[in-house]
Amino acid sequence: MRRIVSSLQLALVLGALAAAPALAQDASAPSEESTVPPELQGLIGDFILEQEDESLPKCPITFTDQQSIGGWQVVLPEACPAPYPPADSLMSWNVNADDGSILLMDGQRHVVMQLFEDEDGLYDTDPNVTPRFYLLSPYDDGGTGGEVDGTDETQAAD
Repeated sequence: MRRIVSSLQLALVLGALAAAPALAQDASAPSEESTVPPELQGLIGDFILEQEDESLPKCPITFTDQQSIGGWQVVLPEACPAPYPPADSLMSWNVNADDGSILLMDGQRHVVMQLFEDEDGLYDTDPNVTPRFYLLSPYDDGGTGGEVDGTDETQAAD
């Protein structure tokens, strides 16, 4: 009888060990899909906050699909110099349902920066407020980025 119990215990332990890698894979897999609505998916990614004077420092910023207080998480890969808001005050991004502007918020859901879509499809702060900031797509090595002119780069290369 003791031998049967030992064999049964050994079989259970071996079975648990065999199942462990599968359980570990399931635990590491994303547990939920993005909560960003489909119409806002294009805002997920890397951008650059830039001032009107292009010679002034720029501020890289990433909009993620990870939920945060008041929206989705903002990531700054490095602290940006003044007059950009301090990194610890940029916690989340969201979109104002009334006017479609992008809201950058702190941990208390206070709007730190509001970026309005202009006629070029770019986002920038109120022109009556100084300093003025622009939200641009990152530039690639060829200097393209920022404004979208509607041409397909693959066609332009042909």
